[in-house]
Amino acid sequence: MKTILTLCLAAIAAPLTAWAGGLAVGEQNAVSAGTGGAGAARDDDPGAAWHVPAALADGGGLRVGLSLALAHPSLQARAMDDSWTADSDSAWSTPPHLDASYAQGRFAAGIALGVPFGGGVTWPAMWPGATESVQTKLMVLRAAPFAAWRFGALRVSAGLHVDAGRLQIQRNLDFIDTQGDVRLDLDGRGAGIDAAIYWQARPELGLGLVYRGRTTIEFAGNANFTAPDAFSTKAPDQTARTTMTMPDVVVLGAHWKRGKLRAIADLEYANWSVNRRTTVEFANASTPEAVQQNDWHDTVTVRAGGEWLRGALVVRGGAYFDPSPVPTDRLSPSSPDANRLGLTAGASYRLGPAWSADVFAEHMWLLRRATTSTETMAASYGGTALVLGAGVRWTPRP
Repeated sequence: MKTILTLCLAAIAAPLTAWAGGLAVGEQNAVSAGTGGAGAARDDDPGAAWHVPAALADGGGLRVGLSLALAHPSLQARAMDDSWTADSDSAWSTPPHLDASYAQGRFAAGIALGVPFGGGVTWPAMWPGATESVQTKLMVLRAAPFAAWRFGALRVSAGLHVDAGRLQIQRNLDFIDTQGDVRLDLDGRGAGIDAAIYWQARPELGLGLVYRGRTTIEFAGNANFTAPDAFSTKAPDQTARTTMTMPDVVVLGAHWKRGKLRAIADLEYANWSVNRRTTVEFANASTPEAVQQNDWHDTVTVRAGGEWLRGALVVRGGAYFDPSPVPTDRLSPSSPDANRLGLTAGASYRLGPAWSADVFAEHMWLLRRATTSTETMAASYGGTALVLGAGVRWTPRP
């Protein structure tokens, strides 16, 4: 019975980490989202509190921005022999973002509140991969206060971030002659450090370098089992715990202005290789721990876009490519992570001396990939996502 239960639990750990890479949220505010998420060298937006806090040490006074995005992903699993397909049932999600800062003289301070990781997938209750995954939901809320200082053309900042995460997982359990299931509801906290440099190299050229430190989140919560009577002593309802590490992220950004035009680009490195293995430990000593070997690799994401100013109106466009950290030999229903390609468009309109309204739209392609693992069913995964967003900003006119 212990061997059967160990095999049933073996895949529980996979969603705990794989979905974190696939659901890193690039749409942090309605301005940068219009240019493919690029913002590490943008110095005239409250959203710099997230993207490059150092840029706000410019004496610009109070800046506040609030954005809301509606994301609707649609993922499909397909058998390698085309004998079946299964579509996910994902509801609209609403990750919010708030930026606030104040700059006077050479000094600035502020905070960014947002969702750097979040989302989920829900498969049909009775589909071929139900024993590996039925539902996964992840939401990580982040508060990141900072202080910044200006030294001539060079501006620097330092700060920290505090993450609060919630993870919910449901999957069926196959006990050979009967079915069961397990539902995990875990939450946790973690913290990391941040730093940024912004250099106004020339009036038309700005460069930014940003570091966001890793966060180790200690998750703990309840594990509820539905299992046959023969397994009741080995799989009772109980508490469980695990650890998830959000990666170190380094972003190099640049912007260039000429007249009413601006080009902006980011190059983002994330060391997802910190996630080599995930272990879920259960409070009951008779319940075997769930272990997942991840073997993730580091990623480099490219984001770029441009904007055009005409009076009170700004029009934006952009694109990005965000590769998956999950190798194909670890691809499974519980971790159907995809390379992401996106096109974005957006606009802003100045409503008054300081108020502006922003909107953006994004179409994301989750590029289809086929698993090469021999430990899961032979299938490929791909899909699309639609993201719509809006925001409002208080930014004094330069």
